[in-house]
Amino acid sequence: MQDELWTDLRLRDQCIRSLSQPRFARYLTATGRDTIRALKLYSWNSQLSKELYIYLQAWEICLRNKLNDFLVHRYGKSWPYDTTGLGRQLTGPDKERLSQARQRQERIRGIAPASLPAIVSDLSAGFWVSQLSKRYDIAHVWRRNLTQVFPHDRVLDRPAAWGICDEMLSLRNRIAHHEPIFHLPLEQRYRDLQRIVAAMCPGTHAFAEASNRFRPVWHARP
Repeated sequence: MQDELWTDLRLRDQCIRSLSQPRFARYLTATGRDTIRALKLYSWNSQLSKELYIYLQAWEICLRNKLNDFLVHRYGKSWPYDTTGLGRQLTGPDKERLSQARQRQERIRGIAPASLPAIVSDLSAGFWVSQLSKRYDIAHVWRRNLTQVFPHDRVLDRPAAWGICDEMLSLRNRIAHHEPIFHLPLEQRYRDLQRIVAAMCPGTHAFAEASNRFRPVWHARP
């Protein structure tokens, strides 16, 4: 069927209409308005997204669990409901994210308070990345506590960890919304992803390394 796409103008036109002209325009511009090359570039972008998503999934799950362990250590197991501990430290947007996650899980499960694992898995990646930002330097005492989250990279400091995770959040969101990523410095993003996951958990790093084919796909650019 893929071969038919390159030889059948009708199929190509149907595909492009489904993608929409505004979405496809980025690929046409990048290929000098060559329709077949643009479709191949779109296909390559999708393959890159698939391979990176495996690693990004490992990053997000590991990050939220590491940060949850830290928050439990610092604020107790009821930290999502603690208004005098972490609740006093959270920024407005993070308070809202946490409130929505609590309410959603209480409604879904018909019980209050909702369990900690349910809330942790419900919270957005943005909430977790935010915990590494400068605004929480004092609240979380990252100067002393960062190694609780990243025990396997003693050189990594809070600004570097936040910078990498913020880039990963942006990349994750672009992939989740099916946006172009082929124009980004993906080799550097991949190296950063390897570093940040290895810093948290060598086992998760090994899983992610064994579960993706980013490099051969990257070097197969059409």
